[in-house]
Amino acid sequence: MARGNKEVKVEVRETERNTEDFVELELFINDEKIGTVQQEGKKNPTVSMKDGKSFVVKTVDAGINDLIMDYNLHN
Repeated sequence: MARGNKEVKVEVRETERNTEDFVELELFINDEKIGTVQQEGKKNPTVSMKDGKSFVVKTVDAGINDLIMDYNLHN
């Protein structure tokens, strides 16, 4: 028997640390923080997962996508 679809709330929040040269975004799914995406100046963004792993991506959107894919894989 098929399971019903659950409502999932995905939210991207800017932090207070944002300046003109530094952007930090936190990604939440159902009010659970799953990671952050940070970009300094014109450098490639860095993704930090809640388990402590960090890696560099080409765009902020790619970083958010990677965080969501990892969350879906492990939950």
